[in-house]
Formats: sequence, C-alpha cells, structure tokens
Amino acid sequence: MKVEQGTRELLIGSAKKEFSEKGYMKASLRKICSEAGVTTGSLYFFFNDKEELFGALVDEPINGLFGLLYRHFNEEDEILAQAAAYAYTDGEHGGFPEELIRHLYDHYDAFILLIKKSQGSRYGDFLDDVTMFLEKRYFTFMSDYAKEQHMPAPNAFFVHFIIHIAVDSLVQLLLHEKDVEKAVGTQKKLMDFIVNGSVRLMFST
Repeated sequence: MKVEQGTRELLIGSAKKEFSEKGYMKASLRKICSEAGVTTGSLYFFFNDKEELFGALVDEPINGLFGLLYRHFNEEDEILAQAAAYAYTDGEHGGFPEELIRHLYDHYDAFILLIKKSQGSRYGDFLDDVTMFLEKRYFTFMSDYAKEQHMPAPNAFFVHFIIHIAVDSLVQLLLHEKDVEKAVGTQKKLMDFIVNGSVRLMFST
C-alpha cells in the first residue's frame, strides 16, 4: 500500500510540473510518467485519464473554496439582522477575507493552474463557475437586503458587473501579490470598496 501511495504521489508531483509548464492541453502523460519513473500502465492504475490526474491537483482546493463561499453566504440572515449598519462595513466582514485569502494562498499552485493552465479540461470554466455562483448568491442577498430596507430591487446587470469586478480583482491580487499578509489587508479593502460601493450605488436616492 505504501509503495502504491508513493507511486501516486510521484505521478502527482510530476503532473504538477508538466501542467504548470505546458498547460492542460499540451501536457504529455508519457512525459509525466517518465519524470515520475513509472510506466504509463502505472498511471492508469491510479487515474482514468489526464483530466482525472489534473483533478487530483485541484479538486480539494476547489471544494474548499466553495465550502468557504457557501458558509459566508449562509451567514446572510445574521447580516440582515443588522442591515441598517451593513452599508458601512468596518473592513472585517466576519473574518471572511482573511479566511478566503489564506485558503487561496495555502493552495496557491492549484489555483494558478486553474486560472492559467486549465483550458481544454472541464476545469477551464473555473472562474466562470465562481462568478456565476457569486452573482446568484449576491443578487439574492441584495434583494433580501432591499426588502429589509424597503428599497427597490437591485438591478441584475449591475450585480453581474460588480461580481465580475470582485472576481477579477481577486485574480489580479493572487497573480501579483506574493505576500499573504499584504494580500489579506488588500482583500479587506477591496471588499469594503465593492460592498459599500454597490450598496450605495444600487440603493442611493
């Protein structure tokens, strides 16, 4: 069992290097096996195909990310209970920005693969999937907020626009800021900017 586990880890390590250098489409399973020092047959003992091998690098980080997002939005009832103050956040957001950034940076290589190297796989729409999830949940939240405050319903396109800004900003932060502590501070400011700005713009008279 230990030998099999060791072989699997060798393949994953070799795959990470190959996918990082060449991207999903151009990555060679033969090269991955050669670098790992195993036969192609050994690879198929552990993984059905190239996509499943790629998934071994990114599935857990993706699941962790969506788990964070679900938990964050499931706290909206508590937020709505304090809705009068919500438009003026204090930069903490319940600790979510720090938790989010630390998860992304703990799995930095996996998320870089998803952002830059996943084209041609079923993971190629990763950013679109995140954006669609956030757009749907944020629109629901803002609609509930509007009802709570007796305001008109939010504009769906405006929510779409705001969420794209939020996701693009997070991607740029991940790509260009290597210091985790600085990234946490910047993300808090970005969330203040996006949340406060969207609330004021959507519901200002």
